[in-house]
Amino acid sequence: MNFNRLGIIVFGVLLLPAAACFAQSANPNALSLKPGTSVKLRANAVGASSYQWFRNGDPIPNAIAQDYVVNTAGKYTVITFSLGGCSSDISEEMEVVMLSTISADVSIVKRSESRQVINTELFKYNLLVRNNGLGDATNIQVKDELPENLLFVSLDPVTTGTASYNEAGKTVLWTIPLLANGSFVELVINVRAIKPGNVINSATVTLNELDPDPSNNTSTDIKEITGIKIPNVFTPNGDGKNETFFIEKLDRYTENQLTIINRWGSTVYEKNGYLNDWTANGLVDGTYFYVLKVKTASGQWQEFKGYVTVMR
Repeated sequence: MNFNRLGIIVFGVLLLPAAACFAQSANPNALSLKPGTSVKLRANAVGASSYQWFRNGDPIPNAIAQDYVVNTAGKYTVITFSLGGCSSDISEEMEVVMLSTISADVSIVKRSESRQVINTELFKYNLLVRNNGLGDATNIQVKDELPENLLFVSLDPVTTGTASYNEAGKTVLWTIPLLANGSFVELVINVRAIKPGNVINSATVTLNELDPDPSNNTSTDIKEITGIKIPNVFTPNGDGKNETFFIEKLDRYTENQLTIINRWGSTVYEKNGYLNDWTANGLVDGTYFYVLKVKTASGQWQEFKGYVTVMR
């Protein structure tokens, strides 16, 4: 039996067709294996009774058949044994190198308009989705759940994918079939706040491929919504400062009603379409109760109540 020309035959197997499992290098005794795939090595010997496979010079336990399936990088060799117990010289090495995974890295950034926004005023959110990785990203899903203090108005037309709003879940859903490496796409959401304060809103993105950096798959925006600001004191003493009951941002509400009531429950001032011009003329210094009603952009009346002190 001749063992002098012992070699290794390569067969591509498992998960992918043989041609796609590995790439043969310039070295005929080396190949590059894609992650998640395997290749079958066969000892090229005739008449052998048993075999022993080695990885990096160490015998592989129980690897004693003519074929050995490899899914790990290393330098593989084999020896054979005849019926009479003779062993061959060790074969030439077959080096297996694992290719690194080329992955997509999809990120999302959610930002509201930088300008000051008054309660009930329309404003925009911008969602920016970018693929920072070397590989393409597929079946990207963007989800944006609007908080209770926001009203959905509309979506600007999208140039990539499809976007829709689910009213029952107050959720914007955006599907992007493919995003090539280095590319980005945007979506604009038009909303309206229904009360002053901070609006905290997050959007998330997922994809088919394994994302190596999940930390950038969620983006949160905090937007301060400013309401009208009603003072609790003013000083109509003729010095040109703080002379009227001035309600900040009231000019955003052209339809409004102001009522001033004294400590005995009598109405001392009343005005539809108040223009920040009450000076408490003819009234004594003291504390007065006010009721302010404004008509919001949604057509609803909003009421504010409190106390203001007149000090001359």
